[in-house]
Parts: sequence; C-alpha cells; structure tokens
Amino acid sequence: MQELFSRRGLPNIIQKLENGEIVTIVYFGGSNTRSAGYRVMTAEWLREQYPEADIRCVNAGIDGTGSDLGCARLETDVLRHQPDLVFVEFVGNDGGVPESKARIEGIVRQIRKRSRFIDILFVYTLKERDVAGFQSGEYQKGALMQEEVADYYGIPSIHLGVAVSQLVSEGKLIFTSRGSGADKSIPGTVVFTHDSIHPIIPEGHQIYTDTITRSLERIRELQVGSGSVAHNLPQDLLVPSNPWEYAVMLPLDGHADLSAGWSYMTADNFALAREYSWLFPGLWRAVDPGETITVQFEGTHIGLFDIGGPDSGRLKVTVDGGEPFLVDRFTTYNDHNRNQYVYLPELPNGKHTVRFEIDHEQTDKAAVFEACGNERSREHVRQHPEWYDQTVIQLGKLLLVQPPQ
Repeated sequence: MQELFSRRGLPNIIQKLENGEIVTIVYFGGSNTRSAGYRVMTAEWLREQYPEADIRCVNAGIDGTGSDLGCARLETDVLRHQPDLVFVEFVGNDGGVPESKARIEGIVRQIRKRSRFIDILFVYTLKERDVAGFQSGEYQKGALMQEEVADYYGIPSIHLGVAVSQLVSEGKLIFTSRGSGADKSIPGTVVFTHDSIHPIIPEGHQIYTDTITRSLERIRELQVGSGSVAHNLPQDLLVPSNPWEYAVMLPLDGHADLSAGWSYMTADNFALAREYSWLFPGLWRAVDPGETITVQFEGTHIGLFDIGGPDSGRLKVTVDGGEPFLVDRFTTYNDHNRNQYVYLPELPNGKHTVRFEIDHEQTDKAAVFEACGNERSREHVRQHPEWYDQTVIQLGKLLLVQPPQ
C-alpha cells in the first residue's frame, strides 16, 4: 500500500517557503481538519522547517460537512484568503457516495479558475471500518474516487490510513478505546480514537501528522527545477456535465422572499447566533407553522445551511408548483444544537421557483431516536418535552448550484 502519490507535487508553495516569503495555507475539510490536530501540528512542523518564511494558516474545517457544502463555501472560506496551498479533507464525511467525485472536481476547478498557481493537496483520513480494507490492500471507495480527480488534475494525495493500519497489524495501535480501560494497560500501544472516527489529540493526530510531514519531505525531494508552475486545468471535465464548479453560498436577504414571521437574529440579541457567529453573521429564525421562504433561481441545485436542534421543525417544499414533499430539519443528531445542511434533489438546469413552508405537523422525535437505537436521546426527549415540542427553523445561508445554460 502506497501512502503518497506525488504527481505534480507542490512546486509553488515549496519555492515560496524556501525563499522565505509570505505563504497562506488553508486547511479545508470536516471535523478532523477543524480540530487542533494535524492542522496545527503540520503548521508547526512547516514553521520549524522554514523559519524565514511567514506562514499564515486558515482553519476552514466545519464539523460534519462534505464536499457538496465545500463547493458552495469555497469562495467565502478558502479563495478570499488568496491561498498558496489548500489541504482538501472530505473522504470521511463524503462516505463514498458516487457524487463525491463530481463535487471534488468542482472544488478543484473553482480553485484552478481562481489561480492555476495555487497548490492543492488531498489528504484521506480513515474510520475504524476502513482498517480491514487497508490490511487486505484496498483503499476506501471514496479515496479511490478522489484519486481519479487527483490523477486527472495532477494533484498529490496522501493516504493516512496506510500507516495507521500498519500499526494496528503490528499490535502497536488500538484503533478505538472501548472505555473499559483494559486496552490502555497494554505496553507499547497507542489508542487512536475514542469514537472510531476522530483521532485523539495529540497521540492519534501525531500519526496523521507524521505521515503528512514524511510525504511533504518526499515531495520536496522529488521537486524538479525552480520557477512558478501553472497547474493543469483541462477544458474537458472528468465528470461529464458536472455543475459543481458553479456552486455558491449566498445570504438569504436579497436572494429569498421571507414571510412576515421571520426574524433576523444576531450575536447581539440571540445566544445561538452568538455561538455560531464563526459560521454565520446572523440567523433567520421562524417558530410558527405556515411561515414561508420563496426562492427564484436559475440552476440545478438548491439547498439550505442551517442550525438544527431539539426544537427543529420540518419544511413542506414545493418546486415549480409541483407536488409538495417534506424535508425534515430534525435529525438523529438533534438532541443538541449543531450546524447542518441539506440539498434538494437535482433539477434540470433552468429557472425554478422553490417554496419552503414550515409544516404544521411535527415529526415524532422520540421515534427518530428509537429507530437508530439511541436510548440516551429518547430519555432526553422524556426529560425535556417542551424543548422538542416546537417547529423552529433557523437558517444561515442559501446554497445554489448555477451552471451556465
């Protein structure tokens, strides 16, 4: 199993680092990127390697989000910082869905259209369920799809699961602590996660970091020549008719018509808006059934980036006057507040009118938890029924995919 595929390398940022210039690195991904793990550790390593350079790092990780939201938030969270290097980490949250390849290509094309001198690096994290595949010589399905994009555009990639799985095979690493305490007493072993997904800081993330820094040293050794390198941006798409390079994230005001019952809540007057001020400047909030949002747009996809919680309701959605269908904003995770998002199914590219209405009926929220075997959350419903007996919708941004016709 090979952990590094260097392809065209990282020629532009390496040259700037060696010249002692100002460089900006954006770490773009999910919770493993947002946490103070490999992101912080690799930045520290780079500063040690290049003490003359001014290395500026941006945390563009958002828990529980994949490349579909990534396409839409790329301008806001990545490109406006004028990066020299973008780490891309979405394999875990994409979960191997077939659409991931198109969305990752959309991210790459947006970056390359902004500047063909921005270097990109794919990093592939792993979950416990992936270990057996690595041990039998198989990469994750999602990583293999991203590798097609990496091959087509000449992007280096790092498979973090190779080293982790090897340590498991050697008996030097316990992937997940089951909480009994017995696994911690095995001499010479490291516990990697407590939840089968998120590496412990620092021990688990140090293994990720060691793989990345080892790979960066190899990429540096393989670098040929000097001078800026314009990366590849083929006219032909890898995924035919791929619309995802045209994804955007927009404020609701100016792009949606809201009924009278919506209020714009900010950090100054609402605790939840204050908690999520790092993500949204404010939240559009409605509590009563029947309140509506209507959006007219041209494109293929529309979605909502919102905050869900115990009080979340569901939306009755009508597209172009057709039969209404329900989109529930209460999820199996909503025994607490969390950022979340949803896209409607793909539409033919063209003009559309979409109406969202807060539904009068509520989801059986205890049943949602029961269906996934979450007894702790069912008990939470019993203890706080008034928190769940609501139909609140709290919206941060509008998501659109708008390819030319």
